[in-house]
Amino acid sequence: MRALWFVPILWLSTVPCAGMEISRVESCAGDVLKLRGDIVAGDYVKFRSYFGDQARIAGLDLDSTGGSLHEGSRIAALTRKKRLSTFVSKECDSACAFIFLLGSKRYISKEARIGVHAVGNDYGGEDSGTLRDTIHFARLSAKLGIPSSAIGKMVTTPPGKITFLDQNDLAALKVIVRDPFTDAANCRPDSEPTSIGGVLATHVEAPHRSSAFAATKSRSSYRRRLP
Repeated sequence: MRALWFVPILWLSTVPCAGMEISRVESCAGDVLKLRGDIVAGDYVKFRSYFGDQARIAGLDLDSTGGSLHEGSRIAALTRKKRLSTFVSKECDSACAFIFLLGSKRYISKEARIGVHAVGNDYGGEDSGTLRDTIHFARLSAKLGIPSSAIGKMVTTPPGKITFLDQNDLAALKVIVRDPFTDAANCRPDSEPTSIGGVLATHVEAPHRSSAFAATKSRSSYRRRLP
């Protein structure tokens, strides 16, 4: 499989950021890693450190508005390699969405939202470099089996906005509506009938970003902040 990162991206923010909060909790299916907050440089190494000789990690519980595409792609690659399930109870956007999409099995709550958009520069816009990155990223997503409907939303949504995957997108992704990690009662076969509801495709304005990312030939960011 081709590497999931395609440009070395650096964090250029002058505002200190501690990065994602990662915690390990027990569940009926095995240990779960909870990932919370912005994805920044160094988070992949922190994430990777949880895979040692300890109890098996069954999946990820995600809640993030995005961050460094480079770090998020590396986390997504390891998620795919380890065949981890992914679950979103609230919101998972941008780089976080890529991690979610590469889960071996994908779960959401009825209130969850999965948001995507194109790669943008540090001004929240697009240039020749970020357009090239978006196309590259879209082609890579297709090779990894992500449905064209979800890829289309990512490509056509400007970086200053966000599009949430709708019911058809989630159905194509074979998303299951339940939390597989909460208790033993939820550890039941995934073949049981489930329904996807309450998630509509929509565009919303994203606030101006004070943080940015730089690529080798273009300055690219892939994140969204909630108001």
